[in-house]
Amino acid sequence: MQPVVPEQETDNYFTAGPGSMIVGAVAAIIMIAATAFLMPSLSPSAEVGLCITLPANLIPHLIGCGINTLLIALAVLLAFLFNKKYSFVRSTEALLPTALAVILASNPVNTSYLGAPAVMLIANLICLDIMMKAYNTENATTSMFAVATYLSVGSMVQYAFLALILIYPIMAIMMKVLRIKEIVAYLMGLVAPYWVGLGFGLISFSDFRMPHFLVNLPNADGNYLLMVFISLGMLALVGLMMMLNNAMLIYAGNMRVRTFNNMINLLGFSCGIFMIADFDNFGAYASSFCFAVAVQISNFFAMRRVPQSPIWFWGLLSLFMAFFVFMLIESLIG
Repeated sequence: MQPVVPEQETDNYFTAGPGSMIVGAVAAIIMIAATAFLMPSLSPSAEVGLCITLPANLIPHLIGCGINTLLIALAVLLAFLFNKKYSFVRSTEALLPTALAVILASNPVNTSYLGAPAVMLIANLICLDIMMKAYNTENATTSMFAVATYLSVGSMVQYAFLALILIYPIMAIMMKVLRIKEIVAYLMGLVAPYWVGLGFGLISFSDFRMPHFLVNLPNADGNYLLMVFISLGMLALVGLMMMLNNAMLIYAGNMRVRTFNNMINLLGFSCGIFMIADFDNFGAYASSFCFAVAVQISNFFAMRRVPQSPIWFWGLLSLFMAFFVFMLIESLIG
């Protein structure tokens, strides 16, 4: 066994060790605080679902940002724990939570209001956990019912969940668990929340409507919004480059891990498409998209011995922090 030289120890500490998590947490907290106190909210006029509409800003702005910050912290923790459990990133240390925290905090669409982005990310993480646990099992009816139930409840208050309803059966095919009984269970899970809501009088048939797509972007300065879109576009480019670089190494590895990564890639690619197709509601998909890119970035550094890895790792994350600084300046002088 070769001894670890001091330079390698330092590289590990600031790339995949405690130092990385500390720096990432501090950077994320600073960006989230700056977003809450200094930048305009990117919240839509309302969260619109199939039968429920929740007006925006039901609670004071700073309280909403605080609750949303707790949800983001929960999402980062869940991503860390799920990776320890399933190893879809070949490191159980700090790479994924650090990359995810910084990327989420660097774009105000994830942090400037309490709403769909963080909630959809947590829902996707829970559903991914359920799907990964069901990998190649003989009976996945309970898993498919649970996933469908979560997505169906979400669709009541945010129609963006409808897009996810189409994605998880494809994931089930990838996981080798989609059979007739699983299809029936999935359909029952989609119907059950609405059936319960109608039965208990929580909703009525008059509440149902076709998805009412938003017609206006969040009320913010045009240049500020442009920087938000450019940051997301750069994130998409980095994610694509990382995915292509990681593809062969992941393909050559364990089939189970490869399938898990393909599921996450499918989620990220789908959320990217939905952000374009459902442009006025792009924020709902943004956090889940950020998660998929964070997985690709983490895999890139986990699967390779990159010389001076802290410089490259933090240089890449600094790109998105620089976009945040430009957004902050634009919001202050705009």
